Parts: sequence; C-alpha cells; structure tokens
Amino acid sequence: MNLPASREQRIELCMITTLDGAVDINGRSGPLGGRADQAHLMSLRSAADLVLVGAGTVRAEGYGVPSKKGLRIGIVTQSCDLDYSTALFTSGAGFIITTTTAREVPVESIRAGTSNVNFAVALAQLDAKIIHVEGGPQLNAALLEQDLVDAINLTFSPQLAGMRGLSMSQAPHIARRFKLVCVRDEDNCVFVRYERTTAV
Repeated sequence: MNLPASREQRIELCMITTLDGAVDINGRSGPLGGRADQAHLMSLRSAADLVLVGAGTVRAEGYGVPSKKGLRIGIVTQSCDLDYSTALFTSGAGFIITTTTAREVPVESIRAGTSNVNFAVALAQLDAKIIHVEGGPQLNAALLEQDLVDAINLTFSPQLAGMRGLSMSQAPHIARRFKLVCVRDEDNCVFVRYERTTAV
C-alpha cells in the first residue's frame, strides 16, 4: 500500500499510555506524564504547523492559548458544544473542524463530510505541512480509519492504572506497517517514534 501521492501533509499522532494500557486517569492524560513527557510534548508542538485535538480532550485538559506564537489548534467536534468565550477561541488560536451538517459556531470552522468528518478534505483546506495530533482515542481511530497517519509518537508511562481502553480504540483491521526510528528514555518514561513505511 503506497502513501497518497497527492498528500504533502504529515499527520503525526502523539499518545501516552501506562504499562497496562490505560490512556487516562479520571478522563485526563496529564497525570500519566511528568516533566520529561511535557517537555517531549512541547518539542513535538514546536515542530508542528498545526495541532489537531478532539473536543473531549480540550474540555478535559483545559486547553488554552499555545505558547508557540502563531500555532493554531483545530478542535474536532460533531456537537460543536464548546465554551467559545475561553482564551483558546477569543485569541483566535482555536478553530473548529466539523461536518457540513453540524450547527453554526461563532468562530472559524472547517467543514467536510456529512455524518463524519472527512479529514483528507478538511485538512487540505489548511496551510499546514506537519499536523500534530493530541487525541483522544476516537480521533486517533478516525484518522487511522481514513488511512492518514504518517507517524506515531508514543510515550510509555512507568505506571499501572487499570486498563481503560486502547489509545487507538476501534482502529480498522487493516494491515499497516510502521518502522521504529527512535527510542529514548528519560525520567523513567520511554519515548518511541514509529514512521509509516510505503508498503505492508
């Protein structure tokens, strides 16, 4: 399976998981990481042109204005049920990515697809070459379902929390091969990066 020749964007997932597969504690991924993981996240963000994140993650983690000047955050939602008075939106950093049938919103929105977001069409409307995806699991799975993921940056947290679901829940049962390109450890966390190969 070859990568789409017409797509110049790179979509990179960023995820953290405990050793037993939990991706959050009480709905938040923040408690799984620490100083090293936060530094790793900021490093990945600094290299990105755009952050993509699900509305549930934005609510749970309390997203604000990104520290990198000019970095924008695309929030994926079908309900469009968000607090548009927060600094994330009033600053102009945050915008909505949703379906053509979703309700109108008081901020900039990108729309593609009817029952589900068509990410290939939606993201093609944006001037961004490196798109950094911060979850959650449903967004990760949707991007995999649409065969758009180029790299996976995965952090293993040195914790056991009771498995609450997979980082890529309901991912399609289609073979895709990734190669390991980087492994490092810091502060008892292990950081790995996989990049998609051109064939399975």
